[in-house]
Amino acid sequence: MLIKHKFAHAGLLSCLLVSAIALPHAASAQDSVQTQSRTISYNGKSFTAQWISVDLTDPYIRVKPVTADAGIGHDESFSSMMARSHAVAGINGTFFDSYEKDDTKRYPNGLIIGSGDIVHSGSNSSFLVLADKTAALGRIASEQQITVTHQGKPYTFTAWGVNKYYGDSVDDQVVWYTGAFGKRVDFPNSTKVVIQEGKITAVTQDGARIPEDGHILLIGGSANNSTNVLPNIHVGDSIKLATTLSNQDSGSSIALPAVDAAVGAGPGLLTNGQIDIDFARDGITETKITTAANIRSFIGVDASNRLIMGTLSTAKISDMAGVLLQLGLTDAMNLDGGASSALFANGSILRNPGRALSNALVVERLEQPQIQVDVNGQFVHEFRGYLQQETSMVPFRGILERIGAQFEWNGTARTLTVQYGANRLQLQPDHSVMLWNGKSVVLPAAPTIVDGHIYMPLRAIMESLGGQVRWDPQLYRASLTF
Repeated sequence: MLIKHKFAHAGLLSCLLVSAIALPHAASAQDSVQTQSRTISYNGKSFTAQWISVDLTDPYIRVKPVTADAGIGHDESFSSMMARSHAVAGINGTFFDSYEKDDTKRYPNGLIIGSGDIVHSGSNSSFLVLADKTAALGRIASEQQITVTHQGKPYTFTAWGVNKYYGDSVDDQVVWYTGAFGKRVDFPNSTKVVIQEGKITAVTQDGARIPEDGHILLIGGSANNSTNVLPNIHVGDSIKLATTLSNQDSGSSIALPAVDAAVGAGPGLLTNGQIDIDFARDGITETKITTAANIRSFIGVDASNRLIMGTLSTAKISDMAGVLLQLGLTDAMNLDGGASSALFANGSILRNPGRALSNALVVERLEQPQIQVDVNGQFVHEFRGYLQQETSMVPFRGILERIGAQFEWNGTARTLTVQYGANRLQLQPDHSVMLWNGKSVVLPAAPTIVDGHIYMPLRAIMESLGGQVRWDPQLYRASLTF
């Protein structure tokens, strides 16, 4: 028997997820990214500023960090970064070891966060784009704890960082590596712990490939690690990384999943509409920054909470802060500068850097408006949904994991089976009929695989698993309650 879903709350869902969604115009991403240039007089001198303003509330755009295509430690031309990230705008990011002769060891120096995950750990002045589509600046510190569970007994220890390397001679380091680092971890004098699906699958002294669905934990060969850490590592153990973010200015904590993008550099320039420069506080000692004049890059917000990012002709840090006040910024910080200064908007490079770059921050244009999802108050940070005509397509796995559903993917049959309470689903990508408790159900749109992840019509999930939805038109967020 072939049936169509008609549950008690179907009309409410239609109202919330179709009629109530006022779709922005398809050109909205371009309208929301505007470029300007102006010559500003300050402190008896003239400075030329180029800047881009971005409306963070536009669901067609998303801010994200970009690292070199070959992985962290490498560099790449700015134009290539902009092209492969489908950027509508972009700027150079945090400092990196640009003078390192080995072009595989040009590591970033600052915090980088993308989609609620640490791309590169750090503790410094940072610019954050939050999930509520606002921006914030502050001195952000990141700390990592690793917990290994063996036969039901957890053991927790501290990681020095994520996607960092402290050198061959530092034998006490403990570092967590993700796919953003590259394809392999080959550093000597260390143990590599291979992790897939939250489980330890191998422990080796040799180099190891970072699994597509996993991580590598590097444990240096010190006596301390050999005595205290390695005895607690076993193949088959579950293992997880927990990151804590804290604002060193306010002492408050920040939920990592709520940070959509972040870049750390410094020093800070403006706070609440006032010049706020403190090199010692922000850990800046290099004279190229503290005293010299140079080409500068900056990022911040104005009074309407629009993201502002741009470059400035040769200036001292103090002069830049004064110029940014005249431009209307309320909060701002310095980015990497000099030969690294780079700016891109709407297909044109406005400032061409003098070197390849380690990282950048970009504004991506999306073909469909993105939909945020939270489940029982937990933000699904690793994925976004999207609108396909009038159907809300959402990341299936991100929802299932958060409600504790059991699910299994059969790669041969290309079938996903889900069990949640009394409800059992079977569905296939590109097929608009699923089985719900043995009955065939017509879906409003076929499930589809995007970047290796299954996306399902939101209404189908709600009706088949018994959840409730609340739609926030400002955030473009569907809040699901099960």
